[in-house]
Amino acid sequence: MKNKEIVIPILNNEYKVIVVLGNEKFLKRAAKRWYYPDFPIPLGDRRGSCYNRFDRHPIIHLPKMPKTPAEIGTLAHEATHAINHIFDKLDEVNRDTEVFAHSIGAIVRGVLKGGE
Repeated sequence: MKNKEIVIPILNNEYKVIVVLGNEKFLKRAAKRWYYPDFPIPLGDRRGSCYNRFDRHPIIHLPKMPKTPAEIGTLAHEATHAINHIFDKLDEVNRDTEVFAHSIGAIVRGVLKGGE
């Protein structure tokens, strides 16, 4: 699989989740493009990571395109962290909403479609 960066709009184009699929060298380049100066923390034995700063779009990093149930589960897990970050920015305290759930669904669908 080639390295890939997928930008998923959330709520509108003002909020985005950046999904980086690939190796850590590619992740470093993507992080620089999205203004993360102190980046990245190597995955090590983790299946995925979500990086965020209050003034940045969250970045989800997975080593490859998710295909297995476990890999898709990891994507959904990291998507939850990303959406929590966006809701924190919005001072939204209620996470038990359709908007929250659909936002996670948007990330999972967008990645599995390959960023089409």
